[in-house]
Amino acid sequence: MTKRSDPIIRVGQSIIQHGPHNNRIYLLRLDPDDGDHVLAWIEETLEKERYTKVFAKVPATSAPAFLKNGFTVEAEIPGFYPDDTACFFLGKYTDPARQKYNGLGVSETLEISWQRAGTGHPPLQKGCTIREASVSDAKSLAEIYASVFPTYPFPIDDPDYLSDLIVSGDVRFFLLLDGDEIVAASSAELDPSSKTVEMTDFATLPSARGAGAAGALLAHMEEAVRKDGFHLAYTICRGEEPPVNILFARGGYHYAGTLPNNTQIGGGFESMNVWYKPLNPGFS
Repeated sequence: MTKRSDPIIRVGQSIIQHGPHNNRIYLLRLDPDDGDHVLAWIEETLEKERYTKVFAKVPATSAPAFLKNGFTVEAEIPGFYPDDTACFFLGKYTDPARQKYNGLGVSETLEISWQRAGTGHPPLQKGCTIREASVSDAKSLAEIYASVFPTYPFPIDDPDYLSDLIVSGDVRFFLLLDGDEIVAASSAELDPSSKTVEMTDFATLPSARGAGAAGALLAHMEEAVRKDGFHLAYTICRGEEPPVNILFARGGYHYAGTLPNNTQIGGGFESMNVWYKPLNPGFS
């Protein structure tokens, strides 16, 4: 894996990733009191760094100020926050070319995925088990990610980075073992403030593909975080990759929108699809 990623910083109490690797600013979490300050910082940073995209994940109640500043809604998850407020995934572009994407490729992927919607996943294969990763697994986990992903938006091939995440409790990694061998992994990135979780970092070794490892991991993670009171799961996945979109469609996830040319993967920008799933009965 190419050891490149963009740094994550705090602006006020909000969390932002920005840098040349993805050539973007990514507002991961907006503090309710930071709206004007964050918008001013974004404009100043765009002027200085000449990034071609800003990607912002904000409550619907905070969106009007962003929309007045040239952002558009690219995806929406209803009832994302505890007060039932929706989450808007917003985009702003300084280069019109970055806003143009292969809509046909994304549409074809979605059509294939919807044909499998709600069909569920096969049970865990005999001889396989799933457990949560600990700090002692960080080296093995990093090796799996390094072998599967040539590049990645975050340094998940770095054992120290993974160890820090595991210790923080902000991200829970899960491992699928065939006997004693780790053959697949995934993570649940927790946001205690909204009680939501991003299902991400799925990786399966070539020798174990086609056996339902990702589906088994997804179902296991959902149950694990549901027990801890998290009410909604979502993902941001590659828009033109049928397998990962089918994974979430089969698991009962709903399509929320597409983020054009959002993430640098393998040396080029890829559009990403957003899927979500309520984890509690009665949630709408």
